[in-house]
Amino acid sequence: MAPSNKPAAGALGLSLAAWLLLVSLGHVAIVVVGGWAWSQPVPWMVVLGLAGLAGSLAMAWIVWRLARGQERQGAVSRQVQRMDEELEFSRTRLRDAEARLREVLDAVPVGVAVYDSQDRLMIVNQEVSRQHPYCSDGEVVGQTYEKLMRRTLAQGLIPDAVGREDEWLAVRMAGRGASQTPMLRHTHDGQWVHFHEIRTSSGYLVMTRQDITPLVEKGLALEKANEQLMRLSTTDGLTGIASRRQFDQTLQSEWQRCARNRSHLALLMIDIDHFRQYNETYGHQTGDECLRQVARILVMCAKRSGELVARYGGEEFAILLPATDAEDAMAIGQRCVQEIANARIAHADAPQSPWLSVSVGVASMVATPGETRATLVMQADSAVYCAKKAGRARAEYYNPEMVNALASRPAPL
Repeated sequence: MAPSNKPAAGALGLSLAAWLLLVSLGHVAIVVVGGWAWSQPVPWMVVLGLAGLAGSLAMAWIVWRLARGQERQGAVSRQVQRMDEELEFSRTRLRDAEARLREVLDAVPVGVAVYDSQDRLMIVNQEVSRQHPYCSDGEVVGQTYEKLMRRTLAQGLIPDAVGREDEWLAVRMAGRGASQTPMLRHTHDGQWVHFHEIRTSSGYLVMTRQDITPLVEKGLALEKANEQLMRLSTTDGLTGIASRRQFDQTLQSEWQRCARNRSHLALLMIDIDHFRQYNETYGHQTGDECLRQVARILVMCAKRSGELVARYGGEEFAILLPATDAEDAMAIGQRCVQEIANARIAHADAPQSPWLSVSVGVASMVATPGETRATLVMQADSAVYCAKKAGRARAEYYNPEMVNALASRPAPL
């Protein structure tokens, strides 16, 4: 409300009362001098004086002085009253502004806490008051952030800090308000909370805390689904080893690394002998189990880190051997042949032996500008073809001369 400005009695009424009394008494006058005001009592004065010109002048001067004093007193009183009213008006507006600010902060779906330049908590909204360290039975406003966090640490509510509370708090206090990037924390009750701290130019710190648990859980679920899809796309569903797609991707990356390092890259192509007859004799379910058993044996033959065993297609497998020269690759190929033979997988319809066998083609080369990874695959494939033509159940290293010599023989079944 705006301050009021009521008029006071003034000198006119005061002098009028004085002169009326003076005229009525004659030569000797007892004059009662005073006045009135709207907002406060005004003193009166009894004056004994002579009538006539001198007395009149004296009386007039007394009345004028008294009126001036009353006028000044009234002005001061009005000014004080106006200041009080303005102060109350300002306080009312301040209370209204604080109420609007709190109303806005409470409407924000993000926790907000404001600290002063001494790191003492000034204000929190409803959202953050439901979170630690602000959800407390006692008063939190006015306490320092360090005190609030020490109480939270003592309750074991920060999983990352359990057992190293002082170290955690020292790091947290050192970086308080200094990070330009938001922080993500996993709270003790399983929530994911997004923290952000902003330091104002006056030294105040505004902190926001947002519960993004649903968003993080959706992201984790999506990541898990993507990993599962990746596994499905890179893993052979029947045997559980690498798929043809994974083999192609690994061959490309290993070929590029071989070209940079000028190192050997070896490839083994393994084909199960007479597998069509095996399926016809034992059925496809037993054939599938045979493929799984062969895959397990081949994985045991490739033991070094970085070696990849993959199902290339049908009854054909491939083993990729980084940094392996021809001699070592041939030794691994012969091991594969021997381990399959030692497994004694029955194959009653095999022409040469009652046991399942494999033919292995071996190739090894160093990448050169004139060659591609397709060359390595072609060499290993030609070598396994030669192994089959040479009688199966054996490992053959790629040899152009042998390929040409065996080219006139009938293709193996």
